[in-house]
Amino acid sequence: MKSRIQSLFSSLCLAILVLGLSACEREIEIELEGTEPTIVVEGLIEADEHPRVLVTKNRGFFGDFPTDFAALLDTFILQDATVSITVDGTEYPLDFVVNPFQYPFAYYTTDAFVGEVGKSYFLRVQALGKTATASTKIPPAVPIDSLYFGLNVFNVDEDSLGFLYVVYTDPDTLGNAYRLYARRNSEPQFFPVEGAITNDQFINGRTVTFFSGQSEKPFAAQDTFIESQFFYTLGDTIYMKFCSIGSREFQFYNTFEAATGTNGNPFASPILIQSNVNGGLGLWCGQSFYLDTLIATQ
Repeated sequence: MKSRIQSLFSSLCLAILVLGLSACEREIEIELEGTEPTIVVEGLIEADEHPRVLVTKNRGFFGDFPTDFAALLDTFILQDATVSITVDGTEYPLDFVVNPFQYPFAYYTTDAFVGEVGKSYFLRVQALGKTATASTKIPPAVPIDSLYFGLNVFNVDEDSLGFLYVVYTDPDTLGNAYRLYARRNSEPQFFPVEGAITNDQFINGRTVTFFSGQSEKPFAAQDTFIESQFFYTLGDTIYMKFCSIGSREFQFYNTFEAATGTNGNPFASPILIQSNVNGGLGLWCGQSFYLDTLIATQ
């Protein structure tokens, strides 16, 4: 009888405590400061290619994002910016174009010159009442020693899906960095392979072998793993583009991919993306490349 009374008393105390705590609740509203408009640059100048510079602006973390291209073009892509590139002491203005056959679909460019290995390119963007600048250099390309296809080693029962293996020899000078692009079969454009970026901090002058899956396509679903969109398949024709980039450009891609990989993880440490754009955000990248092709066979 005594134990039942003690249990009843304990339950009564707990109920009173819960009621007391709930009575202390109150709504708190936090006014978030607006996001200051900032120039965002995604620019690329490749050897033997015309420059492409996408100029957009940032948005607030809780801001709405357009769901169609027309709204994206009107909301975030800056179509009236003044963009120029200076090379060899001559400044060239860039024109805004919309090209539905090449990603990004809207960018600034010029036919006045193409990228050359060893040259530096100074970019200036004026928009939103601000000026953003950046400088990049196109390093020499590093050739690939060999390519081969191998089945997925993480599945002993696999008989058709696998990876592209790339073998290359890093030059014996520090400061080289690389990024791999790829396309398969009838895909019209090269896209970067996620995670296939490295520098020579630990491999200087050595022969290196690494493997990779397919390139990451824009607008592809990020929350679903689809084997046929990640692995290569026996019989695929694989086109590889092995790009050489500078140290600052590597730091951007490296920190950008790290930040993307921890997106939404409340326990991950914040990562500062290292931009090479002064007065804005983003990247202005010069790169050369080595092309090769492989048919996936065993």
